[in-house]
Amino acid sequence: MEEKTIRVKVYRYDPEKDAASRYENYDVPVTTGMSIYNVLQYINENHDGGLSHYCSCRLGVCKGCMVRVNGKAMLACAELAEGDMTIEPVNEKKVIKDLLIDF
Repeated sequence: MEEKTIRVKVYRYDPEKDAASRYENYDVPVTTGMSIYNVLQYINENHDGGLSHYCSCRLGVCKGCMVRVNGKAMLACAELAEGDMTIEPVNEKKVIKDLLIDF
C-alpha cells in the first residue's frame, strides 16, 4: 500500500475551557483505503488524545460521524481520506466539544 503524509486542519473547541474556537494542524500518514474516521483516530492515538469525535456503527448507517470536510458535509466513516483537509463540525452553533455536536 502506498503511504503519503497529508496536512489535516481540525476545528477544536471546548466550551468549558476555551473562550473561542481554534484550528490545529496535524501531519497524518495515510494509506490507500484509509477513511476520514481513521485519520481522526490516528490524530487521537498519536498527536492529541483529547480530540473528541463521534463514531458508532462505522458502516455509514447511524450518521453520528457526520463532519464537514473542506466545506462539504460527509460521513467520516464512509469517506476516504484524499489529500489535505480541513475537518469541522457540521453545525458550529451546537458544538459540545471539538467535532461533537448536540443533535
